[in-house]
Amino acid sequence: MLLVPGLRSLAGWRTHSSVKIILMSKVDYYDDSAPAPAVDEAVLAKLATRSSLTPDSAKLILVMVGLPARGKSFISSKLQSFLQWSGKRTQIFNAGQKRRQDSSPDLQSIERQTSSAKFFDPSDAGAKAQREAIAMETLEALLQWFEQEGGDVGILDATNSTRDRRAAVVARAAAESARTGESVAVVFIESVCDEAALLEANMLAKVRASPDFKGLSEADALADLKERIGHYERQYETVEDQEGAYIKLFNLSSKVAANQVFGRMSQRVLPYLAALHIRPRPIYLAALLPGAGEAARSSDSSFAHKLAHFATLRAAAGENLRLLSSTQPAALAAADAIGCTVTHQSGLNPLDRGRTMGDGDASSPAVEALLARMKFDERFPGGGESFADLVRRLWPCVLEIEASMEPVLVLAHAGPCRALRAYFKNLHVVECMGAATSPGSQALANHSHKVVSLVPNINSGGFVETIIDLEDGPGASTPLGISAVMGAPGLDGAYGDLS
Repeated sequence: MLLVPGLRSLAGWRTHSSVKIILMSKVDYYDDSAPAPAVDEAVLAKLATRSSLTPDSAKLILVMVGLPARGKSFISSKLQSFLQWSGKRTQIFNAGQKRRQDSSPDLQSIERQTSSAKFFDPSDAGAKAQREAIAMETLEALLQWFEQEGGDVGILDATNSTRDRRAAVVARAAAESARTGESVAVVFIESVCDEAALLEANMLAKVRASPDFKGLSEADALADLKERIGHYERQYETVEDQEGAYIKLFNLSSKVAANQVFGRMSQRVLPYLAALHIRPRPIYLAALLPGAGEAARSSDSSFAHKLAHFATLRAAAGENLRLLSSTQPAALAAADAIGCTVTHQSGLNPLDRGRTMGDGDASSPAVEALLARMKFDERFPGGGESFADLVRRLWPCVLEIEASMEPVLVLAHAGPCRALRAYFKNLHVVECMGAATSPGSQALANHSHKVVSLVPNINSGGFVETIIDLEDGPGASTPLGISAVMGAPGLDGAYGDLS
């Protein structure tokens, strides 16, 4: 520090006081040795707020927000499948179902009164009070499920289109947290849709599937739904930052916005929602032969050539297949033979069975018996993996499959393929890893050279399953077309109650 007497002031006058000049050392701004700037109190207050939002909650309520026919139930169904598959006990609580259940099934005229557009008129004070009561009763059922059945994530599927309604949900969750001592977090998930073509498709899907429009012609049902939407639009209030944590999806993921999404479960939900879209395309699962040795290599080579022929047929039908492959030698060789654009993911590698079970045949009776007994978080003895470990490393695969706009062929061994099938069929992983009992699990567990085809059902959010037998030649290797599957009644969940 230098003391310089009589330094000219900024006004040009000479001063008689000494001026302190601090000589700063020459330090690169980007060098780690540069002194850290002081953090003022305002910034510290912001960081304190951020810190308060970070801890994970014991329970999570995902509150859907949006006008009718915006895909809320589709998103709810997808979230339930993903979170349930991830090991979180998840259930949907739908206010529309509660409203219909409260109407006597023997009195169709009364049921129709609570489903027609007039019931949703905001100027009708009586109907409005009834709607609010139904919504809060649905929330009470969700909170009761948390306490009595140990649920982890509850999805409140309703319009929740006003700030007052959402504030009531947050207040009730806070009161429940105070009563039980377990934190209950709330995250709003708002679906915004303003693309005319997408909205029209959503409305058609709703009137064709919803019990609210039973007995009406399609034209009358559409007119009634549009009138209902008009009632909601008059009072609709989008979610704002001051209301708390939210994720907004625009036109089913053409854009995603988020606010205060920090907890572990919420962070898991955000990238998943960003991956979702509604373009129909098939997903194919192909499992390589379990075990090792010359017999397995010969069978895998034969299967790879059949898969290559299958891929050629699909390309001729207009399907540009994307291939996801494990990094195991057999999968690498098979992927090379198929010749599609391939992404290798180590998450698709077989379940590590530890030192005790070793690398023997995964379909042996001893291994199958142990798999049938294992719990979700139980690891193979001798340092092996659990089903939970397998699911965690399959998360990126699920996100890539869901985000893909093109058909996807997954090539791996039986364990990862069967765990992925559990997700697509909304089944618990532990139900799908023991002895194969359903056509889908058998196709992924034996030596029959079959492919499991899964096509999304836009109405339900589930997948239609078809088994393709490559042993029967080219004629049998073409699955049902997308339009045929989507229009086939009763196919979705045909094997949903089986492993």
